[in-house]
Amino acid sequence: MKTLSSTKKWIMIATSTGLGLICVAAGCASNSDATRTSGAASTQSTLASASDTTTRGGAELWADTCSRCHNIRPPEYYSDAQWATIVHHMRIRANLTGAEAREITKFLQASN
Repeated sequence: MKTLSSTKKWIMIATSTGLGLICVAAGCASNSDATRTSGAASTQSTLASASDTTTRGGAELWADTCSRCHNIRPPEYYSDAQWATIVHHMRIRANLTGAEAREITKFLQASN
């Protein structure tokens, strides 16, 4: 009786391990499809944001971008030099293009 129980135990372990590996493999396959899709969407988003820079002014870019993470400070809060430094450092963190960063800096310094 113990041998049969032990055999059933091993069969159950082997079956669940096999099913687990199949689920992991299926999950990895679907993730790579999602990565490819999100990569294409990211490229399209980057291209769209590059064209948006010409239509969106510095004020709109500043309000939309900076308010994602910060309570927005009024432009008068910092000097022109401080705004230039802040935007320069935040450009990478906020994933801004050079044109977007220049528009935001130009707006902040003009409003200062």
